Amino acid sequence: MIDVGGRYACLPPIFLTNINIYQRKPKMKRFLTLGVLCAIAIHSLAQVCMTIDATRRGPHIGPYHNGLFFEEINHAGDGGLYAELISNRSFEDGMANWSPYNGASIRLKTKGLLNDSQRNALSITVLGASKSNMKGVANSGFWGMNIVKDSTYNLSLWVKGDVAFSGKLIAQLRSNDGKTILGTGVLQGTVSNTSWSKLNVAITPTKSDERGQLLLLTGTNGRLDIDVVSMFPYTWNNRPNGLRSDLAQLLADMHPSFLRFPGGCYVEGEGSYGNAFQWKKTIGPIEARPGHYNKNWGYWSSDGLGFDEYLQLCEDLGAAPMFVVNIGLGHGFSLSHDSTMILVQDVLDAIEYANGDATTYWGAKRIANGHSEPYGLKFVEIGNENYSPGEKSEYAERYILFYEAIKAKYPDIVTIGNVEAWGTDNPSWGNSHPVEIVDEHYYRHFQWMRNNYGKYDNYPRFPIVYNGEYAANGGGYGKYGNMNSALGEAIYMLGMERNSDVCQMASFAPIFTHEKDPRWPYDMIHFNASDYFVTPSYYVQKMMNLNLGQQNLLWTETGNALAQVSGDVKVGIGSWGTQVAFDDISVNGSDGSLMFSDHFDGGLGAWIVNDGNWNVSDGTFVQSSSSENCTAVMDMSLHGNYIYKVRAMKTGGNEGFLILFNFKDSKNYAWWNIGGWNNRKHGVEICVNGTKSTVVERQGRIESNKWYDIEVRVNGADVTCLLDNEVIHTFTLNTERALYQSVQIDEGNGELILKVVNPHGENQRLNVNVQNMKISSGTVERLSADSGTDENTMERPDVIVPTKEPVAVDNGESVALDIPPYSLNVFRLGAESVGEETRVSYPEYEREDRGMGAYLFAHMNRNGEYTSYALSKYGNNWQDMLGGAEVFDTKANTVTGGMRDAYITRMHDGNFMLAGTDMTSRLGWTSNHIMVLMLSPDLVHWTKNVKIDLESEENLKALGGITADEMTAAWAPQVIYDRESGNYVMYYSVGFPDRHRIYYSIIDKDLNVLSRPALLFDPGYDVIDADIVWNDVDKHYVMLYKCEKTSGFDRATATHLVPAANETSGVCQWTITPDFHYGENNQAIEAPTQWRQIGSDKWMLAYINYSGNGYGYKICGMDEHGLNVGAPAMINGSVAAQHGSILKISSEEYDYLKLWERVKTLLPDAESYYKACKHDAIADAILKAQNALSNSTTFDENVKEMNAAYDALVKCKDIYLEYIKNMGEAGKAVDMTALLVNPDFRDGAKGWNVSTNFTQANGAVAEYWNTSFDFSQTIENLPKGEYEVSVQSFYRNGSVSDAVSAHVNGTEKSCAVLYANDSEEPIMSIYDESVTQYGLSPYTYPDNVTTANEGFNKFGLYTNALRLSHNTTGPITIGIRKMEHVASDWCCFDNFTLKYLGEPSSVNGNIKANVQKHKLYTLDGCEVQNKGMHGKVYIKDGQKIIE
Repeated sequence: MIDVGGRYACLPPIFLTNINIYQRKPKMKRFLTLGVLCAIAIHSLAQVCMTIDATRRGPHIGPYHNGLFFEEINHAGDGGLYAELISNRSFEDGMANWSPYNGASIRLKTKGLLNDSQRNALSITVLGASKSNMKGVANSGFWGMNIVKDSTYNLSLWVKGDVAFSGKLIAQLRSNDGKTILGTGVLQGTVSNTSWSKLNVAITPTKSDERGQLLLLTGTNGRLDIDVVSMFPYTWNNRPNGLRSDLAQLLADMHPSFLRFPGGCYVEGEGSYGNAFQWKKTIGPIEARPGHYNKNWGYWSSDGLGFDEYLQLCEDLGAAPMFVVNIGLGHGFSLSHDSTMILVQDVLDAIEYANGDATTYWGAKRIANGHSEPYGLKFVEIGNENYSPGEKSEYAERYILFYEAIKAKYPDIVTIGNVEAWGTDNPSWGNSHPVEIVDEHYYRHFQWMRNNYGKYDNYPRFPIVYNGEYAANGGGYGKYGNMNSALGEAIYMLGMERNSDVCQMASFAPIFTHEKDPRWPYDMIHFNASDYFVTPSYYVQKMMNLNLGQQNLLWTETGNALAQVSGDVKVGIGSWGTQVAFDDISVNGSDGSLMFSDHFDGGLGAWIVNDGNWNVSDGTFVQSSSSENCTAVMDMSLHGNYIYKVRAMKTGGNEGFLILFNFKDSKNYAWWNIGGWNNRKHGVEICVNGTKSTVVERQGRIESNKWYDIEVRVNGADVTCLLDNEVIHTFTLNTERALYQSVQIDEGNGELILKVVNPHGENQRLNVNVQNMKISSGTVERLSADSGTDENTMERPDVIVPTKEPVAVDNGESVALDIPPYSLNVFRLGAESVGEETRVSYPEYEREDRGMGAYLFAHMNRNGEYTSYALSKYGNNWQDMLGGAEVFDTKANTVTGGMRDAYITRMHDGNFMLAGTDMTSRLGWTSNHIMVLMLSPDLVHWTKNVKIDLESEENLKALGGITADEMTAAWAPQVIYDRESGNYVMYYSVGFPDRHRIYYSIIDKDLNVLSRPALLFDPGYDVIDADIVWNDVDKHYVMLYKCEKTSGFDRATATHLVPAANETSGVCQWTITPDFHYGENNQAIEAPTQWRQIGSDKWMLAYINYSGNGYGYKICGMDEHGLNVGAPAMINGSVAAQHGSILKISSEEYDYLKLWERVKTLLPDAESYYKACKHDAIADAILKAQNALSNSTTFDENVKEMNAAYDALVKCKDIYLEYIKNMGEAGKAVDMTALLVNPDFRDGAKGWNVSTNFTQANGAVAEYWNTSFDFSQTIENLPKGEYEVSVQSFYRNGSVSDAVSAHVNGTEKSCAVLYANDSEEPIMSIYDESVTQYGLSPYTYPDNVTTANEGFNKFGLYTNALRLSHNTTGPITIGIRKMEHVASDWCCFDNFTLKYLGEPSSVNGNIKANVQKHKLYTLDGCEVQNKGMHGKVYIKDGQKIIE
């Protein structure tokens, strides 16, 4: 039995209230899997039973759960939803879709235009025309116009020309071939040659054509200018400048709760901001709208579907508006800080336009434009897919500008932030700025959607998640979107419904595509000029949204798995780009009986060859082709469990062997890829419905001309793979769910709403039992298909459509439901006598979480044996403080000078205790026998230090009389509060000659050691790194520990911490959890840390994987029992993580730690200022900072002192700047680098104007790769005189190979220059500095930002400098630019400096006095004694000289 849904959540979501959790029974079995579903066995009819209890409830469904996302893509607006029939109505796209008729001549007019918004008009010259021989122009619309008999078409245009044209302009609607007149009308109005006039006519055609056209004709000769030619049919809701009725009604039928607009990439623009949506240019009459080129999607946008029209659509749909705004970051460009601040004001103006009253400037504009009441703009999304990680990233810097401005003026507007949109399934908010909702995007395969039904079950409950764009378009969806894809989306939506406390909003993407412009072919609604069809995805979205209840109900279930039975399963062999030989193949049953064998004494009769060059040679089965995916399958079905054995030898090629098992067909199979991935690793891959995924892997290779014994044991879903009798993989394939469900109660309407998806090809039976309520007959709405690959088309739009039928309930407590293959089913059953919600609380969790608002990860730094801090606001993205430096003096607090395995706990009196291993690996891995305990009131000041030396006579005796020499490593101390004694238990692993055991000591709150070491846990095998937590759901302690033998984690539980008198041996008071083992396919993992997020009853597991191919600190989810470990993901953020612990901290503690970090960072700057100018106020600030960092009393007093120190330090820079100014005005030399904003790029691009975003600015080094650029900074009001500007930078002239070649043969050039105003100098070549530091063979020059940082900041290389004569007081602009593009070229830079050298006379004298002779070097670093012996290329002063 399993229990589905629900959680402990005390954080208040934005839209939800009364979210509670309930007691659940644990499930003890965990499957080691990476989330891949095994669908390769024959499935039989499942009997699924679910029991729904009305008193056990999950989160409420919010008011904005499902909405719509509209983007101008695929001609979704112009030529689609926007009802305008004229294509290129304002001629801003040249003469596209316009053509002369009957000999008229046309040309673009660019002067004397209608208004400043228009850039073009069309000038028509008519000669030889008459009433019987009319001439003019034709427009074919957007791939034709749908002209319907007896409908009305309102045409208008602006004209300028001779008055003789008045009353002589004829509008005709014609058939697609131009031969049939469908309707006609005379344009009314007066034409003038001195001003522009607007003409109008309403045309009612007498005939129809689905691909008609418009002709503008006249029998009058002369020249006529026209512009803004517009024609509308009847629009939805009869709105002026409105929408196409049938398409708009499709949206209305879905009853969306919100509408996100206008994009998407369409918001960002491509190439320049001029190609982005700008709302102020989209309001007012259409002739005042210039339109813009939608470069992202390749066509002109009229902007007729503008800000008002979007807001009006929201109002008509009853949907809350969500406006996505540009933050100065686009595709291939970024705007300066000043320009971005204009965009910030632009957003505030947009909100005022949408929501302001008549007393506001922009509210009055809206009223003047025809909408008297506010629209009620609800949401603003800050950017679209602009996220970049880090506090100082371009996105973070811009986001906070918008967030703070919006919240200051419009606190009720709900803001939405971006997270990673691509490349990860675990996006996170990667900075400490406040955020309300984050927008996650998932364009994936439908199988991914199925696999992620439970994605949000163990997800962080904050920040709130908006799935702003998602679709199952990752392959396998057919041509337009088939039933498999739609059901994948339905399953994913069910998962979001069940977790509606965190997944509070969602919108499918995109909605529309014109069949003639399917730039993004997977959409809900496909249309042309006259018709449309909807995909199954449309019906899924509609059905799911129209059937939302008020609150989720929890349920238990049994039997919800596809049964695996014997059947049509085969085995096989193969290779990938490799020549191989096989022999002695056998398959035995689990009882040892022989099912099949082949020693290849005959031919190929037993094998089906799929690809490759296969033959039997010398008693072996040989594949000699170099092709990929060469396989042969045994022509025999297997029954039951089996053991498959093969002997194999590689005879040539790059990889190893493919061992196929559980083979069903070419799209559903498993294979063991031995020596795959260019002979670097072994892995098992599963192919389901044509999509292949890796379930397990490990490093390994295959030698040539060596026979290997291979064995695959299949026991149901359990698989073991052996190579030469060594177990390489053991894993369990998940059995896929038979059904996917969500269930809600709607007490207002007295209904139980049950949604069920069956994505499989077999009928399933669902038995529903209810408790604490009565159910009665109702209905089911069903979307089903004969096949998962079925889809709708324009020719067959009704292949898949919903049906509705009654459902009978014979008694009020249960009902049996048949769930057809490939179906979404929405059952609405009567519900009465509904029991009230039963509330369950976990008092210990509530105590722990009270007042908590952030997280601290205290960890050993992977770059050294010291402790670092990483902070996270929401527990899903971590940033090392102080750049990963140590947070206390390690040497002063240890005996050995090193500390490992930092663990910090909050004590019950509010103080903090740290436990660590006093060791440094340079003394040996068995030298660590000392545990350190430290006490702190604030995590900054460590006021007491106690050491437990296990080598003391008393402790050695307590350890059983072991000697210090016999003791191996002792480490990983951790501390937990003992609920019974009120003391603390410090536990740690101790190494004995035979194995490690877990011991403990009792500590009080003052770090007094109350006991000698005693045994805590010894399961009889080697164990280290125990981690113990209290589980308030199950009311017991849970210990995870590393089993050295299996390189993974085992688990034990106990009701009390300290062993009783009769529990002093073996496992003591602990009970080992059967069937629990967590590992990563035998990779080396250790240091488990169990932790709960604030407000959740679910657990997280963090640990370090230190194997070669899986290295990294990882985090995965668990259930509320600390079981069912999910798939691991690398820790997010910038953190050099090793063994450590995660602690919940308050918002005040978080702010204090950030304040402490700022003080630590500012203090060195203040010290350098004081060294330069000796100012008393700076000296006082330094003293305040030193005292705040050194002295400690209470937390509140420490905060007060730290704030005072920070305030004083901040003022130091202004004092120093004033000193610089005075020195400059006096004409005295002074270093003015302090005037530069962010000269070392530690804050990314802050302070710099950039034409192109940095390729990277990682806090140490910035770079551009493979692009032209110009970045600069202007410093105002600098005194006249001589200046020196320098920067550490190099330029590589192309790829490594091209640049080396050019450098050696003397053709290398630098395309990048350092400049200051009009002065410039080429940036030195990467090969022109310190040829003694680097070499070309082997190539050791910098090749990434890490090695560039080393060259700049460790070796002090690549300094470029220029002199500037500044003749008058005023601005100086400094920067680097590269206007010429060379493929794969690379420029890195860091550490700008600006020095004022004084008046020219003193400078020149100084230069002359310091002239000295400079030496020459060859390209390999040898000093040149005789130039004639060394060619013509030399190095001088770090620069290349070519003679």
